[in-house]
Amino acid sequence: MTGRCWTAALLALLAAPLGAQQGGVSATPHNLSASGPGEIKSTEETQVCKFCHVPHDATENTPLWGHALSKVASYSVPDVVRGQGRRQPAPQPDGASRLCLSCHDGTVALGDVGRAGAIRMSGAQRLERGRKGYLGTDLSGSHPVSIELPEGDASRADAGRDMGLRPVHEIRNEGLVKLDAQGKMQCTTCHDPHADRYHDPGRVPRFWVRPTVGEVCLACHELR
Repeated sequence: MTGRCWTAALLALLAAPLGAQQGGVSATPHNLSASGPGEIKSTEETQVCKFCHVPHDATENTPLWGHALSKVASYSVPDVVRGQGRRQPAPQPDGASRLCLSCHDGTVALGDVGRAGAIRMSGAQRLERGRKGYLGTDLSGSHPVSIELPEGDASRADAGRDMGLRPVHEIRNEGLVKLDAQGKMQCTTCHDPHADRYHDPGRVPRFWVRPTVGEVCLACHELR
């Protein structure tokens, strides 16, 4: 999505009455305002979008990002398979994944909205180990992010793998499971931070873009 489209979408969301947002982000744990449904929320702030986005003076232009970014220089990342079955560390998180980690790695206060200052919170000031949503800085046990998917199936040389990769053009045409503008798989490929309609505790993760785990996995992968 271009910067102009992000701006238009954000302004439309900010202009919408709170009732129109019900069922969207305002009804999810990402609503950290005083009206939020989670145990962590602001003691005073009523603006729902303010914790992540600002209309002016953004820290990241796309998508008008307002939350302070993590200063972690290097995360522990999983290995990915490249040509001839070679394994190498996944790239460091970038793009939308880096924005997500500004809260979820637990190193930045949830109410630290960067240039706009700090918002006082109740319940917790930042995500900590043991809290839902906490990822920390060791991502080695998670699906790699910020990876540019190869045009061919780089894992096919490893005959012991039972999961392959669909052609990139099919993944791009899938619709709900999206790569970013650089063709990279990010947190936002599988998770929609603004809607949590499919969450089913123990079965379907938070902010999942499709009704089942399998539907999301098989949007990119294929069984052999």
